[in-house]
Formats: sequence, structure tokens, C-alpha cells
Amino acid sequence: MPRCLLIACILLSLFLSPPPTQAAMKRIVFIRYPIPTSHFNTVVDGFKKTMSHRGFQENIDVEYIDILTHSADQSSVPEVVKAVEEWQHKADLFVTSGWVSMSARSKLKESTTPQLFVPVLESVALKMLHSVTEPPNTNLSGLYLMYPPEKILRLARLLIPDLNRYAYVFDSRIPADMVFKSAYEHLPFGMRHGITIHFLDLAGGVDLVLSDLKALHIEAFGGVVGSFQNRQALAASNLPVITALTLDIEKEDMASNIREGNILAGLYNPFRYCGEQAAEMAADIFSGTKTIGQSIPRPAMQLAFINMQAAKLLNIQIPFIALESVDLVIK
Repeated sequence: MPRCLLIACILLSLFLSPPPTQAAMKRIVFIRYPIPTSHFNTVVDGFKKTMSHRGFQENIDVEYIDILTHSADQSSVPEVVKAVEEWQHKADLFVTSGWVSMSARSKLKESTTPQLFVPVLESVALKMLHSVTEPPNTNLSGLYLMYPPEKILRLARLLIPDLNRYAYVFDSRIPADMVFKSAYEHLPFGMRHGITIHFLDLAGGVDLVLSDLKALHIEAFGGVVGSFQNRQALAASNLPVITALTLDIEKEDMASNIREGNILAGLYNPFRYCGEQAAEMAADIFSGTKTIGQSIPRPAMQLAFINMQAAKLLNIQIPFIALESVDLVIK
């Protein structure tokens, strides 16, 4: 073949060849619900920033679909199911926050689309997985929160040495409250630190709970979502609150959110950390470093705190050993 003809054929083949294809943009669907104070916004923000640091730029390498349900209770279940049905064949990953993870799981467990729960209570995670310390060997993993009732009661005993009666104040209409209630109910007697636990339901109204707190001679109480949502009304009890804060609050904003009032102490997990860690898991999955079935669930960062303003308001003397035992002292 003449040289000029060969060159012409090569040039023609290059012209007719399709251009190199770019990697398809990944699609991540967030499903979350309104929770004080930011509705899991710190999870989403921490996730996106970490993904960007790992080389997955928004609207270039990854597209985000963000679904916020209208409420924090069971009435949002149809919205969750609808979102999963709409996106399960078009998404590369679902990131589900809180109890809605279980509703999404009922659909996603039969699919191959990965799901990360970011975050859920450890007890909720164990309703979906057999273990949180071993590879899941399925399309589900994520971040879990540890709010062991034993640790809350231990903290209560440390702060108020003569405490005998504690109330778990919950709202039976809120799934997270009911899961945590079950954890208290199943707590062995020997792990209750000599404290009697009473269960008071906000579904009957705050006034009824206030009346029961007084009638039962409750000395301290705590809860999860419902008790925090009604914290101002419940403050009329003038009782110390020793609790679990399952809230979307930045660590540096903790003081401004609880300084005033009767929240004396408790356990707290920064949700931003959960979003960041979930993004590390997602980036590894998308990069092919690790499959979701190999991605062992990760515990959240847990902080114990004491609110000295509440101690002063309630006229409670905090033992020095208690101050040494917590991560954060709010002055």
C-alpha cells in the first residue's frame, strides 16, 4: 500500500473512532427526616466535603439527590418507600439517616444497590445486620450510635449518688424513642446501678407526664427525640435531665443549645463525623478498594458532657470525679 494511502487510512480511522468515554457520574440518594436542630444537614455536608477530598466532585463525578421527609414519625414511611422505588434502579448508593433506614431496607435488601445507614442507633443496626463488628456480606453497612442505657444510668449515679428513681420519657409515636425504650426494658437488673426505671409516654400529653413525674417522686429523667422536642415544657418539673442527645448539633454549638434549661448531662455523638466516615466508606466502594459487603460498620464518635449551668440552676453539686469522667464540660 502506498505510504500516502496508509497515512490517509490511519487518519480516517482516528476521525471515525469514538472519543474516549469518561467514567459515568455516580448518583447518591440521601433520605433523611426532620430532626432537631438541622435535620441531618451536618451528615450531608460532612459527606459531600469528604467525597470531594477523595476526588469525587459534586456535579462532575457524583450527583446527589436529597430527600427530606415531611415529618419525623411513621407517617413518613410512604415517602421513604416511594423514594426507594423511584431511585433504586438509578442510584449507585443510598445514604439513609436514622430510623427511615429500616423502611428503606425493606426494599433495598432484595436489590444490589448499596445502602449506608448514617447514622442509626446500634440497636437499630442490629435489627438489619447480624453484627456490627464483622463484615456484613450484604449490600448494607454504615455508622451506628452507641447510647447504652447502662452508661446513662452510670453517669446519673455518678452525678447524683443517692438517686433511686429515674424516668425514661418517650413518645410512642416516634420510632427512635421506642427502640431506645426496648433497650432500657431489656437492661439486666445488675446493670441498672440500683436505679428503678419508670416509663412515661408523651403521647398522652406533656401535662400528664409532668403529673406522673411528681406522683412517682422521680429524681431525674431522660429520653431521646420526644423528650428533647418537649424540653421547654418538661423543664417545669425542675428535675435534672440526664439523657442521650440524638441531635444534629455541631460540637461547638452544644453550649448554645443546652446551656439554658435543666439538661444536666448525657451522651452525644457529632453527626458530621458520621457523614465524613460514611463518605470514606463510599469513596472506597466507588474506587473499588472495598466492596460494601466487606465494609464493617463503624461506631460514631461518642462524647459525654456535663452542663454546669444546669447544675447551678438545679443546685446540684457535681463531684470532681464526675468532671474528670466526661469529654465536655459546658460552663
